[in-house]
Amino acid sequence: IFPGATTNMDVLWVMSTLLLTAMGFYMWPHVFGSAFSAKSDKIIKRNAIIMPFYQIPILLIFFVGFTALLVIPGLENGDLSFLTLVNQTYPAWFMGFVGAAGAVTAMVPAAILVLFAATLVAKNIYKTGFKPEAGEETVMRLSRFMVLVIMALGLVFAIFFPNELVNLLILGYDGVCQFFPGVILGLFWKKASRNGVFWGIISGVGIVALLILSGNDPFLGINAGFVGLVVNAAVAVIISLLYRGPRIIGEKKNA
Repeated sequence: IFPGATTNMDVLWVMSTLLLTAMGFYMWPHVFGSAFSAKSDKIIKRNAIIMPFYQIPILLIFFVGFTALLVIPGLENGDLSFLTLVNQTYPAWFMGFVGAAGAVTAMVPAAILVLFAATLVAKNIYKTGFKPEAGEETVMRLSRFMVLVIMALGLVFAIFFPNELVNLLILGYDGVCQFFPGVILGLFWKKASRNGVFWGIISGVGIVALLILSGNDPFLGINAGFVGLVVNAAVAVIISLLYRGPRIIGEKKNA
């Protein structure tokens, strides 16, 4: 449960994974997609400051889980720790309210994730990559079908492979976090070039894939995604300095 309980996932792995997830939080399409509807850049900056505070209540989940380990000896299914604790502490009718609240809490973010994933598959993969002439109606039908497929896959993993859901989430952060150096360099460094960011992402994803597929994750105790992130940033900076390609931030022409 705690860092150090395994031979390769110690405190160094936990800290590198925490940094990775923090930097990759805004890289998910369903997170930064809402920024396009903001009225001004001030709203985006304000939300970027406030939104991380919503993660603080997640600590309560850990506290409940640790409490369940102490109160319920021999607890086998950790997923039922909260419900088991509520069942032993409160009357039976209160379990109905807890179950309803949990269902609503799960459905709202799940609906957003499923809709974004289905839309990405239909538009970015099917239409852009395979059939550019596909009409909007065809894309809409495919996205609706993909909603069912993605929900079915999620249900299968939740029932038969519950422990793999966390691994899939970390694997997703390993990949999506490779956009972070390009976004930061593009926003704050005028010398950042498209070629540098492109090859940085390719290098980072390649390192992550190599380490994971070769069984070297963690690498020297560090999360493979974080290793790829460091390589990504280094390649992006070096190529941007050595090769004067198209800049991400447009340069003003002298009058």
